Amino acid sequence: MLKTPFLSRNAVVASEHPLASLAGARVMMEGGNAFDAAIAVSLSLAVLQPHLGGLGSDFFALLYSSKNGKVYCINSSGWSPMKLSAEELLSKGIKEFPVRGALTPVVPGLIKGLFEVYNKFATKELENLFRYSISYARDGFPVYPQLSKAISSNINLSEDEGFRENFLPNGNPPSVGQILKQKNLAKALELIKDFGPSVFYEGQIAEKIVDYINSKGGYFSLEDFREFNVSWETPISTFYNGVKVYEIPPNSMGATTLLILNLLEALEAKKYRPFSKERVNLFVKLSKVAYIQRNKNLGDPRFVETNIESFISKNSAKELYNSFKVENFSNKLRSGDTTYFSIIDNEGNIVSAIQSLFYHFGSGLVIPEYGIPLNNRASYFNFFGPNKIEPRKRPLHTLSSVLLENNDEVFLGLGTSGGDFRPQLHALLISNILDYNMELWDAIEAPRFLWEGDYVLLEEGIETIEGVSIKRQKYPNKMGVSQGVTKKNGSKVGVCDIRGDGLPIGF
Repeated sequence: MLKTPFLSRNAVVASEHPLASLAGARVMMEGGNAFDAAIAVSLSLAVLQPHLGGLGSDFFALLYSSKNGKVYCINSSGWSPMKLSAEELLSKGIKEFPVRGALTPVVPGLIKGLFEVYNKFATKELENLFRYSISYARDGFPVYPQLSKAISSNINLSEDEGFRENFLPNGNPPSVGQILKQKNLAKALELIKDFGPSVFYEGQIAEKIVDYINSKGGYFSLEDFREFNVSWETPISTFYNGVKVYEIPPNSMGATTLLILNLLEALEAKKYRPFSKERVNLFVKLSKVAYIQRNKNLGDPRFVETNIESFISKNSAKELYNSFKVENFSNKLRSGDTTYFSIIDNEGNIVSAIQSLFYHFGSGLVIPEYGIPLNNRASYFNFFGPNKIEPRKRPLHTLSSVLLENNDEVFLGLGTSGGDFRPQLHALLISNILDYNMELWDAIEAPRFLWEGDYVLLEEGIETIEGVSIKRQKYPNKMGVSQGVTKKNGSKVGVCDIRGDGLPIGF
């Protein structure tokens, strides 16, 4: 066991940064529930991991209320500007979506999503939920290895004045242990605390964001922000080995996870040893089948009509596998990055949540006055198919999260970073738990394998496969950074991945 899980009688937070986990634990120690803690953790991560999940992020979550035994799903992913379309870009000679820059942000959904959670579930005053993130931003925090590396490896973004001003103290990337203060971000958090989401979507923060993007060649209007809305969705689910698995519906690609699980069950994947070449070969083939279906079917449901019940139907899984010639299918996958957290409280409420800019520092644009990095989620759009760029459309989203339910009780929250790889990672982790009876901490720390599109990544400890290109990876390699919470013999358990900086903290 490389990272010790946190076992508690009461509550625990598992996030990718220890200070964020601490903030959530403190909120619950003061009488807050998991939903209160989620707001404090999310805002803290926006400060502590600005390269992954800053205030310019999107946000998705599955939330289990033990009071009524119901799973809720919130989709707070942003849409593209009204003036942006494939036809407009093609008329400018742009035939491929850029990865960075003013064309790549969507309206950031995080803040509006957090206030939706607050209004529906929270019990504490906003002051109590914002105070940790404001303190981390105003007074500073020690820079952890992943953030130091992210700033150094993206030093080319220093062409942006906002990036220079907010992330290059004294003109240089901060070293590990150096105290990083983000006074501009603290100012933004104070405004949001005092005036609510309206200041971010209608007021002075919105005005600064729109002006800055458009000064760089963007297409946004204030109406794109003012009219943005969050949606509460019905979560999607399937049964795997008798356990109900919840995922997030489109425009998330969470349905791809459920399709992979149905295929694994149909092909009896559990008959193979957990680290065997036979298991890897089957996973690769099934992932190809699932990603073909994803590419053909999934997108923003306001624009794309998809029969999700059919997409995740068990009855069609084996037939689907047999009908596809998958050996020669190639589809380059994009890694991206994000930050996921999960929380369980003393009442058994569970939050499984994820927020992301997509790439490190997203679009590369940082609002100078407020220190807010803007996402580059629009870069995932295509010029054709179900994920074609259209006005006010949400891109197909790599973000999703998982809850597991047995005997009508949700008992485990799980998720990971990983971009396009996330459906594979979720299916792999769930299979580790339900096929091989691994404890949550063993399932997360186990060596991983992933189909990249042109080759297969294998961490040390996985048998070598033949007939495909492979890339060996040292263990542990950053093939997703996972967190999870669960129940165990009356205790609450939090687990953070050895592949990241996080620590689970509870009481």
